[in-house]
Amino acid sequence: MNNQIVIEHLGQSAIVTINNPPANVWTLESLQALAAAMESLDADQQVNAVVLTGAGEKFFSAGADLRLFANGNNQQAGRVADAFALAFNSIRQFHGVTVAAINGYALGGGLECALACDYIVAERGAQLGLPEASVGLIPCAGGTKALADRVGVPWAKRIILGGEMVDADLALRIGLVEEVVDAGLAKIMAVSLAGKVSRQARSAVLAARRLIEGSPQGTLERQLLQEKAAFLELMGGDEQREGVSAFLEKRKPSWLADDDD
Repeated sequence: MNNQIVIEHLGQSAIVTINNPPANVWTLESLQALAAAMESLDADQQVNAVVLTGAGEKFFSAGADLRLFANGNNQQAGRVADAFALAFNSIRQFHGVTVAAINGYALGGGLECALACDYIVAERGAQLGLPEASVGLIPCAGGTKALADRVGVPWAKRIILGGEMVDADLALRIGLVEEVVDAGLAKIMAVSLAGKVSRQARSAVLAARRLIEGSPQGTLERQLLQEKAAFLELMGGDEQREGVSAFLEKRKPSWLADDDD
């Protein structure tokens, strides 16, 4: 694994750290390493949740290394855009839950990485933004949609078109993050949230996540049909039988992922 991406296992969770000091900027190598890391974790039956964070205290990630775009080469820029899409889609496609622990600045591709996660936890003093327009570019890794989906079109315009920086407290008020904690505690809170997911049945988490993510595009009637289909697909499965038995027997369920523990 590229040393710009570090993986640490913690029970049924994993911590993925962006490790390219001082600002944890993205390079082609680190983006490719992130995609490989997430694909590996997605295939790991023991991992139900992933926390993403940045090394050090000041930066989650300051985004792309702008030297990648210094020569204005379209082919190079296209390779970088593809690498961003592949890396962050690997986060979105992970079977479990992903939590971003923002420690410090999350800018450009750094914030887009966090936006690819299911939850975002930010430390007080963190600064979030998508300032690409200030260097003549735009977000290219899903940021325009992901940000608008989270905070609405007007705030997305303020942040992207106006280059407005958002601190942690404001980010909480507008729905950009789910939790704000004191300095040094983002990873701890993110691991706690990840741990809650790890106690659930993997098959149920995956089914519910797909339904939640698809719900804005459908009607209630369609959602009811899809919920019923997923519910019946889970019924009779190993995890469903174990979960109900454990509840009735007043014990902790032993999911399939626990078998090798």
